[in-house]
Amino acid sequence: MKRDNLDFLIPMFPFCHFSNFSILIINQTDDEYLLTSEFPTVRVINSNEIGLSKSRNLGLKNVTGKIILIADDDVVFFENFQENIIIEYNQNQDFSAICFQTITKKGHLYSKYPKERKKLNSKELRKVLSIELTFKIEDVKKENCLFNEFFGLGGKFQDSETFFFLKRMVHNGCKVIFIPLPIVIHEAFSSSDDASSDRVIYARMAGYCKSHGIFAYFFLFKYMFFLLRKYNLSVPEMKKKFGIGLSGIYDYKLILNKNLDSRYE
Repeated sequence: MKRDNLDFLIPMFPFCHFSNFSILIINQTDDEYLLTSEFPTVRVINSNEIGLSKSRNLGLKNVTGKIILIADDDVVFFENFQENIIIEYNQNQDFSAICFQTITKKGHLYSKYPKERKKLNSKELRKVLSIELTFKIEDVKKENCLFNEFFGLGGKFQDSETFFFLKRMVHNGCKVIFIPLPIVIHEAFSSSDDASSDRVIYARMAGYCKSHGIFAYFFLFKYMFFLLRKYNLSVPEMKKKFGIGLSGIYDYKLILNKNLDSRYE
C-alpha cells in the first residue's frame, strides 16, 4: 500500500535483480503515492480501492504467464523457488494449484505441514498461506475462481480470504495438492495468527456460517473453549468474545439473506 518506488522488491530477491522475474504489483494508494516502473518485466497498477481480496482480484484480471505466485511485500524468496515450482507442475500436470511451505526467518517451518505430498482436506486448506499458493491462471479463469471480497484484510470480515479462494477452486473442480518444499521466507507470525483478537473471531465465525450454516453456533462454542484453554481469559472477556462471534454469524447471515454471497462450499 502507498508505495512510490520499487526499493521494497530488492530484499525480496537477494540472489538476483527483481527485474529477472515477471512481476505485477497492485499498489493500493491515493494520488499522493503513485508507483511507476522502468522495467518491462515489472508492471504496476495503482488502485484507489481498499481490501486485500480486491487487490488480488484486480491482479487476477491483469496477470500474464501460465503459473501465478501470490507474493506479499515482506517475504524473501529462495534462490531456486521458480525452478522448483516449474518442476512440480511438470510432475503434477493434472493439478490446478500447488501449495508449498514457508520457512521462518529463524530457519524453522512456519507451521506443522503434512510430511508428504497430498491433496489437502478442508482443515488443511485453512492453514495455507497466500505466499505458499501457486496456481494455473487458465484453470482459475476457466472455473471463475475469484477471491471473496467480503473476506480478507480491508474487507468486512478480515480473515480467511485464501481459504475461501481454495475452497472455491475445489468446489469448482480444480485439483489442489501440497508439496513439502519451501519456496519463501517470512516472519514467524502472520495477520491471521492472533486467534483471540476481535477481528479474527468476528471474521472466522462469519466464515463458519458461510461454510457450515446453522452449525456455526456449534463452532462458536468450540472456539470459545479453545480460547479459554489457550489464553485463560476472564469471564467478562469471554462474554465479550462470544458476543463478537455472534455478531460475525449474524452479519454474514444478513449478507446471505440479501443474496450478496452464496454458500457454495
